[in-house]
Amino acid sequence: MRIRLLTSWLLFACLGAPHYLCAQSQPSSHEVSVRELSIPSKAHHEFEQGMARLAEKNAAGSLLHFQRAISEYAGYYEAYDRIGAANLRLWNVPEAEQAFRKSIEVSGGQFAHPLLALGAILTERDQFAEAESVIRKGLGLAPDYWRGYYYLGLALFGLNRFEDSEGSTREALRRKADFPEAYLLLADIHRHEEDFHALLSDLDEYLKLAPDGPASAGVKALRDSVKGMIPVSQTSSALILTQP
Repeated sequence: MRIRLLTSWLLFACLGAPHYLCAQSQPSSHEVSVRELSIPSKAHHEFEQGMARLAEKNAAGSLLHFQRAISEYAGYYEAYDRIGAANLRLWNVPEAEQAFRKSIEVSGGQFAHPLLALGAILTERDQFAEAESVIRKGLGLAPDYWRGYYYLGLALFGLNRFEDSEGSTREALRRKADFPEAYLLLADIHRHEEDFHALLSDLDEYLKLAPDGPASAGVKALRDSVKGMIPVSQTSSALILTQP
């Protein structure tokens, strides 16, 4: 049984990424300006209107603007990416996947966010090998994007590569220390490894960051159960070691 949060958090996390996460490794200002100049003003205006609707949490209303932007400029891979994000908001996951894949195709794989979002969807679908591949490509383009390391950790966990999963999850925490869900994934890893001291520490860290979080009740129950599996003297030592 996994204790990490389920699809709702993972998919909505995709929406939190800035749409401009570009995979091109530091393109020159000339290259950027050439592409920007190639985007018709009407297409740019429609894209911005779509972004405004998304910011207003009007995902359905944003779709028409993004589609209009693409009709004006077929190479607008950012618009395809935001169509994917809007469809996730509407729980149209197949349509979201299609849009992210189209964004990857149109950008030539040079735009990070659709790769990372597609990887998140594939992870939730238990297509872990493909998820690992596309997430690694996304991280190669946006190596400081902390959510990507968490997604990668989930995919590696699904592949039973627990040591690699822990390493990736800790990379996410190195970039985002106040990220409680990462400790749920670490707890899953350590439970599979039967490292109960580490598991207890993970659960404590989650509760410090999210005492009233969506998983807190289950975490508290599991924590009590884990404490009962460790001799009292060892539990006391473990608790001391986990305190700052």
